[in-house]
Amino acid sequence: MDKITTTIKREWLKEIAARRKRVEYREIKPYWDRRLSFVKVPFELRLINGMDLKAPEVTVIIQRVRKNSRSGEYALHIARVIEVRNWNLKREEPTRQAKPGRKRNTK
Repeated sequence: MDKITTTIKREWLKEIAARRKRVEYREIKPYWDRRLSFVKVPFELRLINGMDLKAPEVTVIIQRVRKNSRSGEYALHIARVIEVRNWNLKREEPTRQAKPGRKRNTK
């Protein structure tokens, strides 16, 4: 299965991870025209919030891509979430990672 990796703002990652957002929108631009021309539906879309090694990320299956020229956006329809990393689903926030070389309080 084909895979595209891109970045996403935290508010939208939170909604997708919680399965409340079923469609991801991207502007119609040559960049996305080219990226989407190389993949076949269905495909995996890996969405990362930031560039850090431990950045929160969600991987989803895209079942349909619609080009809406009127709004100037691609609508990427999410079939399902297949993986959530570095994100606490219950608290809806990034997982807390202990810093190397630091001790945690264990009271």
